[in-house]
Amino acid sequence: MKKLPEFLKAPPLWFAAVVWAGALGAVAGSLVIVVHEITQAWAYAVYVLAAALLGYGVYLAVKLAPRMKAGIVERAGRHVFTNNMLSDYGFRTITFSVLSFAINAGYAIVHLVLAIVWRSVWYGALAGYYFLLSLLRGGVLLCGRSAKKRAGDDGEKLLACKWRIFRLCGAALLVLEFALAVFVTQTVLFGRPLVPSLVMSIASAAYTFYRVIISVVQVFRVRRMGDPLLQSLRNINLSNALVSLFALQISLVAANGGADESMRVMNIVTGFAVCALTIALGAYMIIRASTKLAGMKKEREAFPDE
Repeated sequence: MKKLPEFLKAPPLWFAAVVWAGALGAVAGSLVIVVHEITQAWAYAVYVLAAALLGYGVYLAVKLAPRMKAGIVERAGRHVFTNNMLSDYGFRTITFSVLSFAINAGYAIVHLVLAIVWRSVWYGALAGYYFLLSLLRGGVLLCGRSAKKRAGDDGEKLLACKWRIFRLCGAALLVLEFALAVFVTQTVLFGRPLVPSLVMSIASAAYTFYRVIISVVQVFRVRRMGDPLLQSLRNINLSNALVSLFALQISLVAANGGADESMRVMNIVTGFAVCALTIALGAYMIIRASTKLAGMKKEREAFPDE
């Protein structure tokens, strides 16, 4: 009996997995009981069991987190790809950018199909935006790979190439703003043709706010690293997140049946703000890259033998 408390304080991982599975099952059972309004005595036993397992499960998650993290890191370190994913932020950014490129391309195709099936300019404009965004992200990845091959071991040349890519990305964002303006204008004038369910809108809201917060955090994090190529990719993600936020607002307004003048004004203000932020982001990238390249040129002219 004395060994039981010690076992429960730091059990093996398999036992923790059983507890977590039991907690999920008990919580699901409690929700079913609430929905069906069951008031029998055994229902209260389920509530107590769910509370106990959930509390103990949280304790185990906190207690065993360092051990699980160490095990995951140790196993990931055995393989080159997973080791780079954990240890190299730049490699991780490039990898997820490739995945984002595929997702954006698929998203564009889905919206294009919806535009054709429903004969919707709204979905057509959104499909065009995501298609151009996919081309931009793919172009940055390809240019970065090409620049690395051309520069070889010349770090200064590689940095200059990355700043040129950064400037081109800023210019592309300005061009992309025209597609965004078409999307915003179409939305403000005609609204969204399909009214989504409120549940789907709420789920989309949670995911969109997560994307916005993560995008902003990543922009500031990658800026401290001083890599223009990674900054380009993160700025593209930020622009994407802002447009998703605007599209979410349209979805929520449509789901709640809001079509009055105040909702229209809100759509205009948000759409204008998204366009303005995209223009500002593109202009900032062009100015910053041009300043950096000019400084690097002056430094080479001042010290030509180095």
